[in-house]
Amino acid sequence: MKEKLIEILVCPTSKSSLKLVVEKREGDDVIEGSLVCSVCNHAFGISESVPNLLPWDGCTGS
Repeated sequence: MKEKLIEILVCPTSKSSLKLVVEKREGDDVIEGSLVCSVCNHAFGISESVPNLLPWDGCTGS
């Protein structure tokens, strides 16, 4: 995924901001890593440049 996407992505459950954790990058592409919810600290994986932002029940946004 392009690193600039972090500016518009939010947690699918709480709608809170996400923190980008990069494990592998090529230029401005994040190849492996995670997006971490600022409310519940749930990590949404990034694999082969594709973020997995499927909602989960553990984050309420409170």
